[in-house]
Amino acid sequence: MSLALKVENISKQYRLGNVGSGTLVEDLNRWWSRIQGKPDPLLKIGEKNDRTSKGQTDYVWALKDIGFEVSQGEVLGIIGKNGAGKSTLLKILSKITAPTEGQIKINGRIASLLEVGTGFHPELTGRENIFLNGAILGMTHKEVKRKFDEIVDFAG
Repeated sequence: MSLALKVENISKQYRLGNVGSGTLVEDLNRWWSRIQGKPDPLLKIGEKNDRTSKGQTDYVWALKDIGFEVSQGEVLGIIGKNGAGKSTLLKILSKITAPTEGQIKINGRIASLLEVGTGFHPELTGRENIFLNGAILGMTHKEVKRKFDEIVDFAG
């Protein structure tokens, strides 16, 4: 059976600290510094804090060296504790964010619901919600119609 998804050595690193400003003047100062090749004047990374005093760095790995394969026809579910990296992995697979390291090979379409209940509206009928969510997941109207009975059976 051919592969639908191959994840090779995926890692995602985030930088800790105050990285936002909020005012136009501060944003312009940051932009000008970046253009000149100077460090960000507002970035507070590297200042002494409780993490650095414990020998910890100013970076955190949300994912480190993750790899797996999914064959066509298989379904993948991702479970884990809070902070384990589930949402980060889904964002990488959905191409919302890029990995720091590693690569992904996708043969087909990836659909992930990052929040339970995404796209379900109580004011719509069940049928309307099915078509709405199909559109959110990138399905055509024809695809939803073809799978409609299967979706209803699955929903119970």
